[in-house]
Amino acid sequence: MKYYIILIIACFLTVTSCTRVMDTKPLDKYTGSDVWSNYGLTQGYIYECYSNCAGYIFSWNYDAITKSIRNHPWGGGYTSEKTEQIDRNNDEGWGAFGNIRRVNLVLQNIPASSFTTVQKNTFLGEAHFLRAAIYSNLAFRFGGVQLVKDVLTVESDFNIGRSSLKETYDFILKDLDDAADLLPQTNDRGRAGKGAAYALKMRVALQAGAYLNDKNYYTVVKTAGDKLFALGQYSLDDYSNLFNAYSTAVASPENILVFEMKNTNTSFSSTPMQSLVCNSDMIPSKLTDAAMQKFPLKESIEGWMNYAPTQDLVDDYLVTDADGKERKWNQTTLNQTGGSAYEKMYKNRDKRFYASIICDSSKYFGNWAYLRADGNASSNVQPLNGGNINGGASVTGYLFAKYLYQAKKLWYSDPTDFCYSVLRLGEAYLNYAEACIRLGDEANARTYLTKTYQVHGGFKNNITSTDENLWNDYRRERHIEMILETGDRYWSLLRWGMQLTGGLKQGYENTGVAIPELNGKEHGIAISSDGKTYQVFEMNEQNGQELKFTPKRYLFPVPQSKIVALPILTQNAGW
Repeated sequence: MKYYIILIIACFLTVTSCTRVMDTKPLDKYTGSDVWSNYGLTQGYIYECYSNCAGYIFSWNYDAITKSIRNHPWGGGYTSEKTEQIDRNNDEGWGAFGNIRRVNLVLQNIPASSFTTVQKNTFLGEAHFLRAAIYSNLAFRFGGVQLVKDVLTVESDFNIGRSSLKETYDFILKDLDDAADLLPQTNDRGRAGKGAAYALKMRVALQAGAYLNDKNYYTVVKTAGDKLFALGQYSLDDYSNLFNAYSTAVASPENILVFEMKNTNTSFSSTPMQSLVCNSDMIPSKLTDAAMQKFPLKESIEGWMNYAPTQDLVDDYLVTDADGKERKWNQTTLNQTGGSAYEKMYKNRDKRFYASIICDSSKYFGNWAYLRADGNASSNVQPLNGGNINGGASVTGYLFAKYLYQAKKLWYSDPTDFCYSVLRLGEAYLNYAEACIRLGDEANARTYLTKTYQVHGGFKNNITSTDENLWNDYRRERHIEMILETGDRYWSLLRWGMQLTGGLKQGYENTGVAIPELNGKEHGIAISSDGKTYQVFEMNEQNGQELKFTPKRYLFPVPQSKIVALPILTQNAGW
């Protein structure tokens, strides 16, 4: 069957590799035989697959479904999900099968190409990796899904039902095994190597172990981790290097796989920065008179506020107390003796706090951000009483610093380079630690948990806890380590709930654990105008509702329109 592949790949091609094709065809249209016989075109096609598929594994804003992030009036997705104002008609990402077809075309056509064995293996390994990435996203959301292993044609039987949860996870893990066997140890930046296959396998197997209630998958996590660590290719970096500057992010020895966006086709508005930054200026429509007098801005702040951290997140960043021990901020001697709210709450925090959170009296681009009463970056809603009078300011008392490059003023249309961390060693260490805990190996769990705790957190002490205290330390460490990455907070809360429930067993939609961190009110901090006193307050989401989680949401609904179109599909329980 003859088919055409439409690509926008000119920026990836070299004149030498595609001269013959360019002499006879327009750049945006090639037959399949053209693509699979020309290395430059095939490489361009693979790059396009990465561009289409990478979002399935970094999903930076998916944590907005949790209490850790408050959605703001200027945007902020997932309010309906987190307050459970959804039904079976919602589509939470089922339509990924077009990208699966694109990857399957690689697997079908590369074996017969004239490329070298190394080139073939690399392309095939990347295709297996990307297909696993797509299917892992589907499995996390929906459970068992349709497994399309080959390229479908008009003659194919499209009557494909959902595979079981175990079949789906095992298919993904097999793809990652094939990827690890085929991929080189090192690849071009932004392209998967063996380490990426091992790291994604750890993430997937950890979720599979919980949903299938099968400890064998935790052994899979450890085995993949041992192979990843044995490569000797990655090392922990300063946490701020990963998220606070493009130049250090792309060069970080901790990153296993990144998704890089170049300023030639990227502006601030198409990066997380635009959605994380408040909107404030020295004009009466944005700041009150009191704010302009007390806390004037040196430059305007031009974000489109969508998301802000909550006190529920900030509480998990520990403080090194006067005796050198780490404690929650409200349990320290500093909280009793500090003369200001900053000294009581924000001194001597985990290093990741300063790389991730903008609190009151923090440097913010060319300004000092004040999130107190009459502040220049806080909303005037009660009880904040901030000085920003429009919708573009924080309603929690905090802003995000993670994924912000503050060396240059944010302006929505300005070109900018940006780098997402897709897979990194810090997450792999945490995955390994959790697998060890589930297998009863607390000593190794403490070893791997201590790595991020010390290097990223800046603490001198080791993790020494046991039993339930160790589990609580692990949950806290993962919360602050992985916020705004891959939807990790949301998927972790579901995974831990599944572990308590005993897996996705029959009746889970009624008897599964109702996760406390996904129910109830969120919390913010309100600081007085003089910066000396504070209060923690409760709030609902932006739609006026409390967070709501019922056990049916361990899986999202299959969109009802898909079931109507293909009745062989079954609906997830409770929807």
